[in-house]
Amino acid sequence: MKRLPAVIYLPFAFALAKVLLHFATAATLGFHRDEFLYLALGRHLDWGFWSNPPFIGFVAWVSQNLLGDSLFATRVIPALCGGGLVLLTGLMVRDLGGGRFAQALCGTAMLFSIAWLRAFSMLQPVPFDVFFWALLSFGLLKWLQTNDTRWWWFVGTVAGIGFLNKYTLVFWAAALLAALLLTPQRRVLATRAPWLAAGIALIILSPNLVWQWHYNFPVVHHMEELARNQLDNVQPVHFLLDQFLFHGPGTLLWLAGLIFLLRAPAMRPYRLLGWFYVALLLIFLALNGKSYYTLGAYPVLFSAGAVWWERFLKNVWLRAGLVVLIVSLALPLFPTGIPVWRPERLVQYFGNLTDKGIVAVRWEDGALHPLPQDYADMLGWAELAAQVYKADALAGGQLYLIYGENYGQAGAVEYYFRKNGKRSTAVSFADSYRLWAPDSLPPEVQTLIYINDDDPGEDVQALFADIQLVGRIENPLAREYGTGVWLCRSPRSDVAAFWAERVGMVKAVFRK
Repeated sequence: MKRLPAVIYLPFAFALAKVLLHFATAATLGFHRDEFLYLALGRHLDWGFWSNPPFIGFVAWVSQNLLGDSLFATRVIPALCGGGLVLLTGLMVRDLGGGRFAQALCGTAMLFSIAWLRAFSMLQPVPFDVFFWALLSFGLLKWLQTNDTRWWWFVGTVAGIGFLNKYTLVFWAAALLAALLLTPQRRVLATRAPWLAAGIALIILSPNLVWQWHYNFPVVHHMEELARNQLDNVQPVHFLLDQFLFHGPGTLLWLAGLIFLLRAPAMRPYRLLGWFYVALLLIFLALNGKSYYTLGAYPVLFSAGAVWWERFLKNVWLRAGLVVLIVSLALPLFPTGIPVWRPERLVQYFGNLTDKGIVAVRWEDGALHPLPQDYADMLGWAELAAQVYKADALAGGQLYLIYGENYGQAGAVEYYFRKNGKRSTAVSFADSYRLWAPDSLPPEVQTLIYINDDDPGEDVQALFADIQLVGRIENPLAREYGTGVWLCRSPRSDVAAFWAERVGMVKAVFRK
């Protein structure tokens, strides 16, 4: 009973602080482009989408129907999930034998981690992915601790739900298999427990597999697009460097935790968890995975590292000094994890970091920019919607089609039009929007409001005789800087026939 405050109240306190921190900074910038897509998924509930399993759509549906669709409301559930992660990590500290100091140390490092700040600051699959992976680590830890194979039922259930959130869980399964083969726990593979867990996961996942089959496995096409456009830019050196930059001074915990799990005799029963991380890192290095794909493997390392530091540091002043060191090193890096200032001050801050050799503004294209890509993706959307409003006024009541070249453009227009009471639907051939694009247009549609970061292509210029540039996004810090809105009128040929041909080509990919 004496340990109750240390193992229960401390994790709850840090979890609450985590949630309140995200609440306080939720509206510093604007919506992220991906959030517009996920909100749209919540309005088109299904058992699958082009690049995502169905879970994030379900979360978006719950969020919009229970909390509303304001910027703050959209970010409530991810913030609560972040608090849940901190609480769960504290519970793993307890199960690894940690006491009050280990709980406080782990909570502090988790609270100030750059990666956990960024991941839980917006609506996206990543925070739920990290939480599910942490739940899986918790289940494996309980199994290793108790040898009760019923924990595999828990693992199978969580894995199935996790697959419905992000397909990268297949790499978790591969790394777990490798770790099992490297440790004495390989004996469990000769029992029914892990195979029953796999069966449970498969049953939970099966509706999405049926959906994938029905739509000719869009995930395969999405992965091909991802490999061409993003993964080719991933460099192993940057991947490895990011693993040390993700958590700032929290690296003192996870690195110690990894070595503790792999080397300490006291951690021999839990060595599987250390080999799991090693196997996962090698898998993603071999496949050019994105740096953040590994995030779900770190919570248990934080927990183990906190336990090691507690055993290593016996002096109360040295313990206090370590906590102060983590906070003092993390505070200057805080804005890299969460936008605590307005854009102009953030530009100055990141410029100073880059001058000091700390690069936090490298985008997926491999180049350096004034702001991190996630922050630049939160700018310019209201400005884009304002230009579309102008095009709407210039259309003079004519029935028109709004087309965005990417889902951020289409989603932003849909969001702001709906918030202003306008009934208009934007379409796109990007990501899941291609699933919802109408197969045909009414013959009355003779006008196009076209959104693109480049001038209209030859096909649009050939179709319309009157193409007027309405305006562009002028915020140089926005990732969409320069994106234009064109009002296209006076068609030279049948707009409906042109659309039917184009949408037929796009949908041919997922039609059997």
